[in-house]
Amino acid sequence: MEFSTYVLETLKKDGEFILYRGRREDGSRILAVESSADLPSVRSLERLEHEYALKDELDPAWAAQPVALQRHGGRTMLLLRDPGGEPLDWLLGKPWELKEFLGLAIALAGALGKLHAAGFVHKNLRPENILVKAASAEVWLTGFGIASRLRRERQTPERLESLSTLVYIAPEQTGRMNRSMDSRSDLYSYGAILYQMLTGVPPFRVREPMEWVHAHIARRPLAPRELVKELPEVVSGIVLKLLAKASEERYQTAAGVEADLRRCLGALVALNRIEGFPLGQQDMSDRLLIPERLYGRDKESAALRQGFERVASSGVPEVVLVSGYSGVGKSSVVNELQKAIVLRRGIFISGKFDQYKRDIPYVTFVQAFQSLMRQVLTGSDEEVARWREAIQEAAGPNGQLLIELIPELELIIGPQPVVPDLQPEKAQNRLHAVFRRFLAACAQEEHPLALFIDDLQWLDSATIELLEHLLTDASLRHFLLVGAYRDKEVTPAHPVLWMLESIRQAGIPISEIKLKPLSLKEMGNLLADALHCPRAEAQPLAQLVNEKTAGNPFFTIQFLSSLSEEHLLEFDALRRAWKWDLDRIRAKAFTENVVDLMIGKLQRLPAATQEALKGLAGLGNSAQTAILAIVQGGSEEDLYADLWEAVQAGFVLRLENSYKFSHDRIQEAAYALIQGEHEPRCTCGSDTGSLPG
Repeated sequence: MEFSTYVLETLKKDGEFILYRGRREDGSRILAVESSADLPSVRSLERLEHEYALKDELDPAWAAQPVALQRHGGRTMLLLRDPGGEPLDWLLGKPWELKEFLGLAIALAGALGKLHAAGFVHKNLRPENILVKAASAEVWLTGFGIASRLRRERQTPERLESLSTLVYIAPEQTGRMNRSMDSRSDLYSYGAILYQMLTGVPPFRVREPMEWVHAHIARRPLAPRELVKELPEVVSGIVLKLLAKASEERYQTAAGVEADLRRCLGALVALNRIEGFPLGQQDMSDRLLIPERLYGRDKESAALRQGFERVASSGVPEVVLVSGYSGVGKSSVVNELQKAIVLRRGIFISGKFDQYKRDIPYVTFVQAFQSLMRQVLTGSDEEVARWREAIQEAAGPNGQLLIELIPELELIIGPQPVVPDLQPEKAQNRLHAVFRRFLAACAQEEHPLALFIDDLQWLDSATIELLEHLLTDASLRHFLLVGAYRDKEVTPAHPVLWMLESIRQAGIPISEIKLKPLSLKEMGNLLADALHCPRAEAQPLAQLVNEKTAGNPFFTIQFLSSLSEEHLLEFDALRRAWKWDLDRIRAKAFTENVVDLMIGKLQRLPAATQEALKGLAGLGNSAQTAILAIVQGGSEEDLYADLWEAVQAGFVLRLENSYKFSHDRIQEAAYALIQGEHEPRCTCGSDTGSLPG
């Protein structure tokens, strides 16, 4: 296809891309996308390449299908089949007529359903990425540059998309909730688009990126019916259900919302009115999705929120300790704090100690503040300038010491002068002093800071000394330290307890939260939600699962997924309900040890995937993609292919430039594969074996 023979017409231009329509004298047309920047970023080019790579999997019946990736005029252009129509954003700005709205909303739900059935999550659904023929209610999706094949994935808060995208992203896509993205994230974006079609305005009207984040996480939009009085209550309710903050409370499938919209359109055509009806009666997913909401942790979550509120209001730093068995949900409870922190415009960062990397000092601080600096770099020029000034003032002539720990800092404060060598003790005192001033610059009244340190039981001595120095300094304000640890592994002689006693004597408040396993009632609630059935119906299965897992949340999730994999827990398409056989489950020989269970799951993966997991486990809880590829002796593309099934299964998280085990127990199981034994040789203490009874 020779693109130079087409005459270009600009259809849309946003912060990153320009969409053209190319026309030729013979009447043929093509769409073309290129970066809007004079010097396109690597990220922009990768998006074009990613969308082109999907060309054989996108159906022209519902997508603008890529056909070529060409260089034109010295620039890279993605060419797509032109189905006709116009960008949906051209048609927004005032409320749509109801019948026309329902016709297009149904067509868009159908296109989304086909996208999800093809195994994709769009992740960037917005009016600019939808082509429509309103008169015939036809729809085509485009803008697949960040579309994902993962059923579930976690977003990091370090990179916010352009402002136009933030208008439509789901709460979990902000990276500031303890939730994963999946196909229901697209349904939230779809709901935001329908809201704008019905009312003429987006669900929220704010300007700054963090205001959008706050709105999606915490604010409830006005019901469309409050803005357009003549709207039927049920249509307004459909949109609000799509915009639910928790994905479990939204429609679970595009087919489910499409069925309700068709019912509305049928009533409007036949009766010229739409009566109310129960929503979501035909909305049932055939995939087992364990809810990510917390069960039985309301009191503990409230205690954490209250601790942060005290720190934010009074400025007095505090320490909150969260303890319990591995897999009991310590990290999940702490990560729930992120929503409260967003409300106060605060900062949440985290780092995790690695049982196999205890000889690397300060590694947790490096992880946490690398994340913070990447978040800073996504801000406006004015915000970055404010951070630059504050950090430079705090670091003084010793900025290079911080850059050596946190390389991303150099992108903010620039190259720094070399610092003179000192005797070891003086050098350590200097580092402690400059880090204390740096931390004080990060934790301010206008943005209080919460630092979560996971797995304190594996704390290295250098970090213990630094923490003690930081928290006992009177100049530190608006700072909350949250530490989580396995209580079985922190004995009275553990150095962490000595540090905490020193901090307590300095007058810093320390509170403790001890997590217990799920009760039978809480287990019943979890299963009833996961299987979309009455609690009484799920109770016998809950009793059995509770016996097998001792109420350990991580073990419960893995156990349920094993039941699904072995078809002991199945979706009945005729009944549109989940079914299970208690006798078969009870008779099945399941291990009572969570690490054994995980080893068995990993051993069912392809040999290449197991080898890649061993390589990752040998490097620690996480590793840079480039380094892991070198260890494996292949390219990054080879590594991507080798780890794909582990990522799909949720054993490993694929981040921007690294891979990370999703849980310690999975890392331990992968490490056990290295040793070729049934139990890993690690210094995990008694908590490695059977779960508590």
